[in-house]
Amino acid sequence: MGRRNLQVVVHSLRGRYGPRKFCALVDRLAERLRSDPGLHLAVILAPAASIWDLASRTPCLVAKLRYLLLDAGKTAQLVGAGAHVDQLDAHRIHELSGGWLAAVRALAADPKADIRAQQVIRGGLAIWLAHRDPDGALSEAGFLPEFDRRTVEAFYGEFSPAVHTLEELVEAGLVQGDGQGGWMMPRMVRQVLVERVGLRGRELTAVLEQAAVNAMAATRGVGEAVDSAVAQRSWPALLNLLLEHWVDVFIGNPKELGVIAGKIPRFISEQTEYMRVGLRILGATDRDGMSLQLPAFEPDYATNQTAQRLHRDAERLYGKPNAHALTVGILEMLHLRLAGLYPEAAAAATRLRATLHQALDTQKLNPALVALIELQTRISLYLAGQDVQARQAYERGFHWAQVSGKAFLLADVAGKLALLKILEGDSAAALRWLAEHDAAIGDVGWGRLMVARTAAMARAYLALARLDYAGFDEAMGALPPTADNDEFWSVHAQLLALQKINTGIFDAARALISSLRQERRYAAASPLAQRLFDDTLMLVEILQGGVMRTGAGSENRDPLLLALGHLLNGNPDAALVALQDVPLTRGLRRRGNLALYLDLAARNPLGPTPATLQGLRRLHRDSGVLYEISILGLVPGWSEVGRSLDLEPEEFQRLGFALDLAPTPLPRRPDLTVREQEVLRQLRAGMTRRQIAEAGYRSENTVKTQMRSLYRKLEASDMKRALENARAWGL
Repeated sequence: MGRRNLQVVVHSLRGRYGPRKFCALVDRLAERLRSDPGLHLAVILAPAASIWDLASRTPCLVAKLRYLLLDAGKTAQLVGAGAHVDQLDAHRIHELSGGWLAAVRALAADPKADIRAQQVIRGGLAIWLAHRDPDGALSEAGFLPEFDRRTVEAFYGEFSPAVHTLEELVEAGLVQGDGQGGWMMPRMVRQVLVERVGLRGRELTAVLEQAAVNAMAATRGVGEAVDSAVAQRSWPALLNLLLEHWVDVFIGNPKELGVIAGKIPRFISEQTEYMRVGLRILGATDRDGMSLQLPAFEPDYATNQTAQRLHRDAERLYGKPNAHALTVGILEMLHLRLAGLYPEAAAAATRLRATLHQALDTQKLNPALVALIELQTRISLYLAGQDVQARQAYERGFHWAQVSGKAFLLADVAGKLALLKILEGDSAAALRWLAEHDAAIGDVGWGRLMVARTAAMARAYLALARLDYAGFDEAMGALPPTADNDEFWSVHAQLLALQKINTGIFDAARALISSLRQERRYAAASPLAQRLFDDTLMLVEILQGGVMRTGAGSENRDPLLLALGHLLNGNPDAALVALQDVPLTRGLRRRGNLALYLDLAARNPLGPTPATLQGLRRLHRDSGVLYEISILGLVPGWSEVGRSLDLEPEEFQRLGFALDLAPTPLPRRPDLTVREQEVLRQLRAGMTRRQIAEAGYRSENTVKTQMRSLYRKLEASDMKRALENARAWGL
């Protein structure tokens, strides 16, 4: 048919018609189309009407709502050259109106006609949505700032059992192409949808704001989610987002977390104590890690108002354990640690771990958050001397680090486990954990030097266990030359002292520990630092003098060193008593086979027997290290034990070098007669030979003979030397 014969008639069926009347009208329209081939009908149906009756009677095309809207190009054409706005404003008009014809005309005629254009869209959408979206499910998409398939599905998946799709929103005319290959929701349409959902209550609005932020984070990253939340001023949702995802950002780049936190208005961030503490901790980050300040004031929990407020916040939130509660718990624990309140930090760590386990029983948590909690609670427990619990937390932390797949966590936890194992004397396990660390450290970005530090310390201790002094110096080269503010600074300090001991500069090692205790008075008061420093000074005392002074403070020292000191003093029974106090673990202290070796020496004070040597060879072959043999070689009667082992020439050379660093052991403790012991006590009391003779009713010549025998056994040429040697042997 020629174009000039084309007739287009618009017929509205939007009125209220009963089924019979509606069918009659449709029959008449179909008859008109059959009788006039040149006729084209445009039929407007009510939103709730079915097109089935019409489509079943005559061929027809269905124009959906989105077909009736102008796209960006047609909006620009309508605005045209005669409008009062330029082409850029045409684009803005389309973003505002979405191509609703009356709204576009209103804005084209008057750029300030926002209210009138909004009313046009509100009226049309109200009718359409009442039938197309009666339950308001599609309208809820008005809270989503960006649109693509994954984000829409993630949004509805947050709260709705029925997951709606991008296609449904497009079909409903609520979302349309942005002209650049993407999708957008017109601002005025969004406003209508938000208003409509808002009528259902503020509680639903909060749920949808949170769902939108979470969906953005899941599909577009935390950074974009934060920006959209700030733009929408969804502050509660933003805070919840940070509490849920801060660990992922922190591990990647904590500076970015600081930038994100800086976008939160001050009136929001200062509402909570934990936000202030978190921002303060973030301020300690630099390019390579974190530079935390050691406590500069005497710790006092009773006057630390921040600690008490954090405790109240944590206890309140622990009633419903979730990511929010766990984050506040971490901040409470970190604040206590940085304030030097180590026992309180350990107590907070214990509460935090209990809450973590409750949360894991009831909900799905970010594996990286779980791993970080286990890692940080372990540090708090270690600093407070609660070693068994700390080791368990580390091992669980590595499991969750594997689940998270975060190289930062894998390398950090593995490095700390390597340090723990070598200091427990388990060299084989330390090597395994170092291999895990090495496999992950290459993928660590920010914080690589910080994460690698504990592994470097583990390598240094491992080299010492092998008496590999060249390897020890190489490992120490990867560490700072002086102790800094790393939380394991006391371990680093002990290694620095051992470096001086290895070169025979005992006074320098003693001076280093003394100066650190003065300069870092409160940090050095942690149970871990106290133990490490006490043990180091005791080792200096033993190696420098070949004896151990007894007295106040010895009850806090490493029982293995105490046992060694008693053996050097010639008191094997006291050594056996000290060995009974060796626990399963005792902090960062070497163990391994050393307790067994010292027990053998204490039970065989005259030296090794063939049977003990056979057992010793078996122990060393299966799990021993040279360090343990070098310690055993200090014990009188056991100095040649290394010759009885199956050592490689290089190992034997290392052992010989280590024993050369130590003083020549005193001979075996002398066996004095009852009379010689009596004379020794009288000499200590300052009695002369005549006074001793008179007190014992014997001649001076007899006393002289007894004193000569006593001097010979004590390897002394005069009374002063005899008394000194007797004291050294513990006589």
